[in-house]
Amino acid sequence: MTSKLMKFFTVVVMLAVTLPASALKDVKTNLNDVATASVAGTVYDNEPASVVWPFNDVATYSAATVTPEAGFSLTSVDLGGATFKGTEAAKDLDCAADGVVFLKVNPVNGASDVVGWSVKPAKGLTFTPTHVSAYICRFGTDSENGVTVSARKANGDIIKLGTYTARRNAKPVAEDKLGSKGVDRFDITLTSEQQKALASGDGFTLMASIGVAVGKQGGFSNVKIDGLLSGTIVDVAKYTVEAKAEPAEAAVVTVSPVSESYEEGSVVKISAEKNFGYEFVNWTDAAGKVVSTEPAFSHEVLANAVLTANFKKLNTYELVYGVDGGANDYMVQAVPAPTVVDGKNMYEEGTTVILTAISNPIVTFTNWSDGQSSSEISIRMDADKSFVANYSAIDYVAGWDFYRPGNDGRVADFYSADNDAAALVMRTASGETSGWLDKSQLGAGGYEGRPGAVNWSKTGLGEYYWQTTVNAEAFTGLKLVTAMLYNYNAYTKYNVEYSLDGTQWKNLGVINITGRKQWVDATINLPAETNNAKTLSIRWIADKTSAIDGTTSNNDGIALGASYIIGNMKLVDDGTAPVLVSFVPENGSNTASINGKVVLNFDEKVKVKDGAGATLGGKELKPEVSGSVVMFPYKNLSYATDYTFTLPANTVSDLTDNYLAKAVTINFTTKTRPEVEKALYDFVVPDDGTFQDAVAAAAKRADMTKRYRVFLRNGNYKTLPDAVNTKTNEYTENKVVIATATYKDPTTYISSPNISFIGESRDGVVITNTLPTDKFPNGACVAEGIGKGDVIRINKEGANSYWQHLTVKSAMGDGKGRDIEVNDGSDKTIMKDVCLWGYQDTYVSNNEKARFYFEGGLLRGRTDYLCGKGDVYYNAVTLQMTGTGGYLAVPSVPKKYGYIFKDCEIVGETGAQDGNFTLGRPWGSGTPIALFIDTKMTVKPSAIGWAEMSNGWPARFAEYNSTTAAGTVIDLSQRKKTFGGSHPNNPVLTKAEADAVSYDVVMGGDDDWDPASLAEQAPAPANVVLDGTSLTWDNSNYALLWAIVKNGKVVDFVTTPSYTVDDPAATYAVRAANEMGGLGEAVVAADKSGISEVVTDNDVVYTRWYNAEGMEVSADYQGVVIRVETLANGETRATKLVNK
Repeated sequence: MTSKLMKFFTVVVMLAVTLPASALKDVKTNLNDVATASVAGTVYDNEPASVVWPFNDVATYSAATVTPEAGFSLTSVDLGGATFKGTEAAKDLDCAADGVVFLKVNPVNGASDVVGWSVKPAKGLTFTPTHVSAYICRFGTDSENGVTVSARKANGDIIKLGTYTARRNAKPVAEDKLGSKGVDRFDITLTSEQQKALASGDGFTLMASIGVAVGKQGGFSNVKIDGLLSGTIVDVAKYTVEAKAEPAEAAVVTVSPVSESYEEGSVVKISAEKNFGYEFVNWTDAAGKVVSTEPAFSHEVLANAVLTANFKKLNTYELVYGVDGGANDYMVQAVPAPTVVDGKNMYEEGTTVILTAISNPIVTFTNWSDGQSSSEISIRMDADKSFVANYSAIDYVAGWDFYRPGNDGRVADFYSADNDAAALVMRTASGETSGWLDKSQLGAGGYEGRPGAVNWSKTGLGEYYWQTTVNAEAFTGLKLVTAMLYNYNAYTKYNVEYSLDGTQWKNLGVINITGRKQWVDATINLPAETNNAKTLSIRWIADKTSAIDGTTSNNDGIALGASYIIGNMKLVDDGTAPVLVSFVPENGSNTASINGKVVLNFDEKVKVKDGAGATLGGKELKPEVSGSVVMFPYKNLSYATDYTFTLPANTVSDLTDNYLAKAVTINFTTKTRPEVEKALYDFVVPDDGTFQDAVAAAAKRADMTKRYRVFLRNGNYKTLPDAVNTKTNEYTENKVVIATATYKDPTTYISSPNISFIGESRDGVVITNTLPTDKFPNGACVAEGIGKGDVIRINKEGANSYWQHLTVKSAMGDGKGRDIEVNDGSDKTIMKDVCLWGYQDTYVSNNEKARFYFEGGLLRGRTDYLCGKGDVYYNAVTLQMTGTGGYLAVPSVPKKYGYIFKDCEIVGETGAQDGNFTLGRPWGSGTPIALFIDTKMTVKPSAIGWAEMSNGWPARFAEYNSTTAAGTVIDLSQRKKTFGGSHPNNPVLTKAEADAVSYDVVMGGDDDWDPASLAEQAPAPANVVLDGTSLTWDNSNYALLWAIVKNGKVVDFVTTPSYTVDDPAATYAVRAANEMGGLGEAVVAADKSGISEVVTDNDVVYTRWYNAEGMEVSADYQGVVIRVETLANGETRATKLVNK
C-alpha cells in the first residue's frame, strides 16, 4: 500500500480497507463521532476517564474504547504517512503471555517519524491526562533509544515524556543485542507539572516515534490514555466537513483530525497532495468562493462545509535515457526521478532535469548522443526527449560495483565475454555458502559513504570470506582493484589470495584497515603465472593473527567495497582445432522431426566463418552460434524421408582461428506419421459465443472420446464470475483468522476431456478473469490463493487438454497475492507456445499421479511461479523472471521425475533480475525434484542457486550444462548443497544422469505418451497461388484443416486445398492445423505466375526485441533497443534503435 493511501487513512478509516484507491479521493470521513452520546448538562468532577486503542488490526486501527462514552467529542489516530505491514504476535517478550498482537508500522522518512493518538473532551469539559502507556517493539533490526514519547498540545507545544529502547520481537533477551536495555512497554505516570501543562478543553496528542529505519518496522499495541474529566457538558452545534479534489484523480485530500462531525469553532487542517500531471490552483467552498490558495490550510468549522481542491492538468513529456559502450543502465541517473507511467519516464512540463553519467575504474563516460561532453547536463522538459550516454571501457575480466541489490552469490555487475557466469560468493573453508548484509546503493543507500557488502555472519569472526572464480584465459597483466572497511567488530588485517586450481592458495597482498568506518582502497598486481589462466580464483580472507576492532557485535562486521579484476586482453593460440563431441540428431536416427534443428556440440567456444553454412536436403542452412554449440534450424521436411546434413570442412574454428579440417556429415530419417482425418473447429470464439460458452458446449457433447476443438480469434476475453456459486477465503496471522471474505467464484473450470483451445496468436488472444476488488488487511486481493481465484482450473475429468497460441493472465496483478493462471488437476495436458503471465504461483501442477508437457511459449512470474505435483517436462520454454529476489520452480510431490527443464531459457524483464533470484525451493520434505538441463540463463540466478522453504529439502535439485547467453558454462560449484539444516543435495548432474531423464523416459512412462508428436506442427502449405478469386495450394494428408488469412487476420477455415476469395486485391495467406488444431505459420500466396514458398529467403520470419543488457523486451519498449529479425534462410539481422 502506498504512503499516499496510508496518509489518507487519517481521513478514511473503515472505508479504506474495502474501497479501491480511486474511490478514496472523494469520501467523507467516517470515524465514529464519540460525542454523539454526549448529554448536555452532564457534570463531571475529577471523573476517571480513559481512551484505549487496541491497535492490533489494520482494518480497525483507529477504533477506540472510550470511558465515559459521553466524555469525549473526538478520538483519532494520525499515522503521519507511515504504512502498515500487517500484524505480528508478541514472541519472546514479557507481554507475549498476555497475547499481545502488534501492528507493524513502516516509517516513510526514518526513525523519527511519529504516530499520534489524539483525544478531545466534550465541549465544556477539561481533560487532565495522568497516565499514558503502550506496548512497543521492533522487528528484525537494532535501534537504541528509538522510541521517543511526547505530548503535543493543541497550540503545538510539545512536552517530552520519555525515550525508550524497544525490545526486538521473537528474540530472547540474551540474543537481542539491545535486550538488556530494552522494554516492551512504556508506562508513564505524568508529573503534576506535566498534568497541569496538558490539562485543557482542547485535548492533546500522544506521540511516539516509530524508532526504526525506512524499510524496517516498529510495533505498537494497546495504546492507552488515562486521566480526569471535570466540568459540565455544553450543548454545542456540530457540523460536517467534506473535502474533495476536482478532478478527483488530481490529488489525495486529507482532513485532520477526523470525525463525522465537528463542534462549532473547531479548527481542522485540510490538505491536498497533488498527483503527477496536475497543478494546484485553489480551494473553493460550495458556492465557488476561494477559501485558500495554499494546498494545506486551517479551516474554522462554523457551518457544514464542502471544500474542493481545484487542479489544472499539465502537459507531460517523456524522457528516454540510456547507455552505450559497456556501462550499465543505472550509470545514468536523473534528478528529480521520473514518474513512470505505462513504462515511460514522464515529467511535467517545465521541469528541469539533471542527467548525470557516472564512471568507475573500468568504464568512463565520454559524451552524450547530442554531442555534449559534460557528465552532468541540464534538460528542460518542454517536449519528449531522448539521450544516450556513450562510454569507453578498458580491458577487464569482471567487476562488482554493488550498486544494485544482491547479496547471495552475486553475479558480476560487469563481465568480459567468458565471464558472464562469474559470481562473488561468501563461503567457509568447508564450502558452506551464505548471503551477506546487502548494503548496495539501491538496496540500502550504501555503507559509510559507498555501496558494498557487509559479512554479518554469526558463526565466528573470519569464518566466512568472499571468493570469486573467473576465466582469465584471454588476459595478461592482471590487477585487482578493491576496498575494505569495518564498523562492527572484525579482524583488522585481510589477506588477498589467489589460486589456479581452487585448492592451493598463494598470497597476493594484505589490506590493513586502520580504524572504524574508514574505507581502505587497494590495487594489487597479480603474478605472471595468472596470465591467460582459464581458472583463476581470488579470495579476501581474514588474518586471524591480527587484532580485532570495532563496535561489539555477534556479527562479523567486515565489509567489501567495489572490486574489479582488470588486465590486457590477449588470447593464447593453442594450435588445436575444436573437437566435435556430440550432435543431434544422431547418425542413423529415424525419429527426427520435420521442423527442428541440427545441433553440434564442441569441446570449446567456436565461431563460424563469415557467410558459411551447411546443407540439408539440397537447401542451405544458416548457423546460430552460442559458445561451444552451433545450431542449424530447419523446417518443412517431409515425413519418412532420408536426409543428409553436410557442414563443409574448414567452416568451424576456435577463437584463435584453428579450423576443423574435416567435414561433418549426418544421415538421418524423419519420423513416420499417420495421416490426419480432416475436420473443422467445433466452436469459434467469439463467432459462436464466449470462451465460457465454448467450455460449456464441450462439456455437453455426446462423445467425450472425440476431440473437441475450440478456436479463439484475436481478442481479450474476460470471463465472468459464477452467477450462483461463491468462494470463501480467510486471511490469517499467526494461525488466527483476521478477516473473511465471500465472493462470486471467478474461476472457469475445464471438466470434460479431450478439448483443444487454439488461439489465433499467442499475444493476440488473452484470457483473464473478473476478480473482486476487496482487499485483505495486508493489501492482498481477497481471491488470492490456490483454488481461490484461479483464472482456469483443469479438473481431473479434463484430461488430455491441448492449448496453443494464447495468453492466460490473472486480473489480480503483481504483488496482490497468489494469482494462479492455470491450476491443473488433470493429466496429460499439453501447452504449446502458450503464455501464462503471472506473479506468484502462475502455474500449479496439481496431480501427483499425472504428466504435463510444455513446449515453447513463455511462463512469467516472480515467486514460486511454477509449483506443484506430478511430472512436468518443460521443453524449450522461455522462463521470464520479474521483480527481484524471486523463486522460479517450487515442486512438491512428483509422479516419478518431478520438474524437468530441457533447453529452456531464463530471461528477465530488466537487468535487475540478473543474479537476484534462485532457481527454486523445496515444497516438501525429501520429495521435490527440479532438474535444469542445457538451460540458457540470459539472466543468471545467484551463485547459491537454490533457496530454503519451511525447513523442507529436495530429493534432488540439480543442473547440467547451464550456460549464459554467450554460451559460457556456468560454474555450479557454489550451488546450495544442504537444505533443512542437514539434508545433503548434489546440485550437479552428470551427463549420464541428465540422459536418464530424457523426454522419452519422463513423458513416455508406461504407455509411450508422446506429446511432442501431438504438438508437432503440420507441414506448411506448399505452392499457395492466388489466381483471380481462386486460392489454391497442395494437399497434405497431415493437416487437419487450413485457415484462410486475409490481411493478417484469420477469416475462414476449409478442409480442402482451395478457397474462393472475396477481394482479390487483399493479401492472402494459408495456415495449416495439426491434428490437435494448432495452426502453423502463414504462407503468403503468390500470383498465378509465381510459385509460393513459406516465405522468401529474405523475408522476416519473426522479430524479437532486446534492451541494452540483452533482456528480451516488447516492441514498444522505450529507450535503446536491439531489433533482431530472423529470416527464412536462418540468418539473423540486428538493428540498434532508440524507441521514443
